[in-house]
Amino acid sequence: MALLFERTYPFIFAAIFSFFWLQIGAPFPEKDSILSSTLTVSGIFVGFLATSKAILMSMRSPIIDDLKKSGYIHDLVSYIATAIWVNLLFCSLNITGFFIDTSKYYFSVLWIWVAVCSLFTFIRVTHIMLKIFKYG
Repeated sequence: MALLFERTYPFIFAAIFSFFWLQIGAPFPEKDSILSSTLTVSGIFVGFLATSKAILMSMRSPIIDDLKKSGYIHDLVSYIATAIWVNLLFCSLNITGFFIDTSKYYFSVLWIWVAVCSLFTFIRVTHIMLKIFKYG
């Protein structure tokens, strides 16, 4: 059950936040500064995640051997890949926001979903990687 939650919680939280955004009915900020700021942050996340993946693949330690033996390494690599792709999607969505009408409600709900999902996929990978670095 814990592994199922670990695999799905970024998407569940994103759906919950999007639902609450729908219920609140708040407008998306009109200024482009939120798009440029979150574009920068998600780009930094992608760089960090790609570096984490490279470090993970080059590490030689007993904990990495244990992860490989248990098969959990596949989950971890999947988490990193998912986080990279979601953050690239967030970058793309932010760039798209410069060229479309962001006052449309569908954009703000989609933006909230992708923003929360990108944050929580990043947190998931960071949490696991910090444990590996601590005990590795």
